[in-house]
Amino acid sequence: MSIAGKKAVMLLGHGSKAPEANETLRMVAKALQERGGYGCVQSAFLQMEMPDFQAAADILVSKGFRDILVMPYFLYAGLHVTKDLPAEIEEAKKRHAGLQVRVTDNLGFHDKLVDITIERISGAMPAEKKEGVPCQHPIEKESFRIIGTELDEAALDPVELPIIKRVIHSTADFEYKDILAFSPGAIESGIAAVRSGRDIITDVKMIEAGIARARLAPFGAKVLCFSADRDVAEAALSGNMTKTAASMRKAAGYMDGAVLAIGNAPTALMELIKIVREGGPRPALVIGVPVGFVGAVEAKEELEKSGLPYILTRGRKGGSTVAVAIVNALAIVASSAVGAK
Repeated sequence: MSIAGKKAVMLLGHGSKAPEANETLRMVAKALQERGGYGCVQSAFLQMEMPDFQAAADILVSKGFRDILVMPYFLYAGLHVTKDLPAEIEEAKKRHAGLQVRVTDNLGFHDKLVDITIERISGAMPAEKKEGVPCQHPIEKESFRIIGTELDEAALDPVELPIIKRVIHSTADFEYKDILAFSPGAIESGIAAVRSGRDIITDVKMIEAGIARARLAPFGAKVLCFSADRDVAEAALSGNMTKTAASMRKAAGYMDGAVLAIGNAPTALMELIKIVREGGPRPALVIGVPVGFVGAVEAKEELEKSGLPYILTRGRKGGSTVAVAIVNALAIVASSAVGAK
């Protein structure tokens, strides 16, 4: 396999005894791989988890990379960045002759981190209302104003419009107004499920992390994801399937009347459809927006033929960000209808 012109990136985190903390770094690495066009993005940990720096360097070298860009995924430039990392780099160079290692700045201070912080705080604070309209962060408000000026809202179904606008807001891609598809009554079914406190089940942790739980809390709805569970990994291995597909088998016990949000794995969507066709529980709504070149289009076509209530994206586009935007849009509409945010 030629890797000419492609970069190897090592995303380096601290490491934790808590598996979910380490999974977050892996999720970021996977998202970078999908969005950045790099030859390889390898997660690595300084402590308490594998692969450590040396093992990650070995992996990249074994794949043919001799020039590695290390991104210290640390907020502060403390001793791990200023002392431990240089020592790890020197050790790797001794073990691999001719290895080139460059280091980016750590996360540090950035306006976008401030925006994220404000978003997290705003999502957890009680809503304030002004003339019956929930308060909205100025940046978000201005973004939706711009979307409104560029979108022919009168030509769109008013029930679908809040979802379309939030997906465009999350992706900055107006093509979604044309490729989002809704089965009759799907949105109403999803809103009713949220109001009834039904579970939201996702195929990957990235979607689970992005859903605004503060909006679901008044209804008692929980967000569930099983793809990183040990028993799911074992079932995937023994059943010769992906972990996300195996996670749908575990999710079956929670699936009746739930909202399924699948934005990453076509195999998860196909397995879900298979479960229903076998006579398994039926979700209230399936958000089927897996992204990619292998199986994504076909899985969404099967969903459209399945008879299940769906919101999907036609074609290759979609992804975890789109799935999160749709769930959050449903929660916002559900909350607005009962006078809360």
